[in-house]
Amino acid sequence: MGDSALRRLITVLMTGLMAGLISVLILLEVPAPAQALSLPWSRGTTDREPVTLPAAGPSGRLQEVAAPGAVQQLRRELASHQPRLSLEGPSNDSVLNGETWTLKLRVEDWPAASDPELGLGAHIALQIDGSPPQRFSQVSNGHLQAQLPALSPGSHRLSAYAAYPWGEAVKTPGASLNWRLHQAQALEGTQPEQNAPWLELVSPSELSAGEPLLLDWLIWNAPLQNLRAGDARWRLRLTLNGDSFLMDRQEALWIRGQGSGNQEVQMELLDSLGEPITPVFNNQLRVVTNSRGKRPVWMQSSLSGQQLARLLGQALPEQEPAPKPAAIAEPVADPIVAPSSEQTPNAPAVAPQAASPAKAATENGPTENASNASTAEPPAQNAPAEDARAVQPDGTDPGEEQPSSPKTSPQQPPAEQPSKEQPATRLIPRAEPPPLAPTTSLGGSARELLNADGTQR
Repeated sequence: MGDSALRRLITVLMTGLMAGLISVLILLEVPAPAQALSLPWSRGTTDREPVTLPAAGPSGRLQEVAAPGAVQQLRRELASHQPRLSLEGPSNDSVLNGETWTLKLRVEDWPAASDPELGLGAHIALQIDGSPPQRFSQVSNGHLQAQLPALSPGSHRLSAYAAYPWGEAVKTPGASLNWRLHQAQALEGTQPEQNAPWLELVSPSELSAGEPLLLDWLIWNAPLQNLRAGDARWRLRLTLNGDSFLMDRQEALWIRGQGSGNQEVQMELLDSLGEPITPVFNNQLRVVTNSRGKRPVWMQSSLSGQQLARLLGQALPEQEPAPKPAAIAEPVADPIVAPSSEQTPNAPAVAPQAASPAKAATENGPTENASNASTAEPPAQNAPAEDARAVQPDGTDPGEEQPSSPKTSPQQPPAEQPSKEQPATRLIPRAEPPPLAPTTSLGGSARELLNADGTQR
């Protein structure tokens, strides 16, 4: 082999070796990480280690408190349910035309109900863009159908979710859904991208009624976090009447200390470094006014079993009719004996021990009868009668014998003239029984000794 051939061989070998080395270097080179600008959760590359924004709960004037006792009761009762919603119409990205449209949802395992006195129970809520919730409790055979007014022209994002009686969204898998609708035609760029994160402000709402205040939200397309250390990708900044704090979990809060009057609640979705994520869709403000009317029943410390059943749409047990009270026998009045026709209605009863003078005269003779007649009445009873006979209305002398009559009315008491030195007093004589006609059948001299009234002559 000549020198020229050897040189060519060495050149070929060197060329191949250099090419191989260059290929190896190209394969082993590690490219720099690309900045995922379309993913808001990416931290990007910086010259220094990024500092994750720490989450901190309410502080200062704001204080997180436990939910009202009635809310806790209802939550325990509803914990056994796993609601699931599915869209039946209109389908995602549908274009609507007309003055109304009909929402159709399939609702599973959620006891939607409403009571005319206690108010809304478990229900379904619908939100369009950033508007307050619309609430529905009329679910028939697992289907919800509601006619709604036409949307404004353009594109809209909608979300529906199962809600508790106090308005909080159920956050178990399948309990909520979101989709898009267009009125007349779609407008590009007016809504978040299909997989981009966006915020839904759930509460406060029209159900809010003073302290404590419910704060609740939904974040669509947000990655799971807090599964391990350092996996934080988002933060939610809540500002209530100027006081702010950060949250990194989708859990509702009950807050006390916001004061009275209007409540201004702002929610902002941030990345882990504290930078806003698409603020046009993820920076929302809502102002609510504390209601001065009747507080909702779920704000009470506890609920009765009947109230729980009514708010959960459960059938109340039939109450047994109250037993009728036993009939009370009416007292029977004693029979009234009509007076005998021989008795005088106004005549006073004659004491059984007071014997008739005529009868005494019949049994004991004239002398004994006269003695008994004179002692029948005590002197105290005869004194008024004697005084009363001092003046007679007809001017006759009481000592004179009056003609007897079988029916004589009692004598009227005289009216005495009042004295000039003292007020006039009127003596009322004691009423005496009317004289009785003699009933004896004696004749002869014994009868002639008696007057017509039975007294001795």
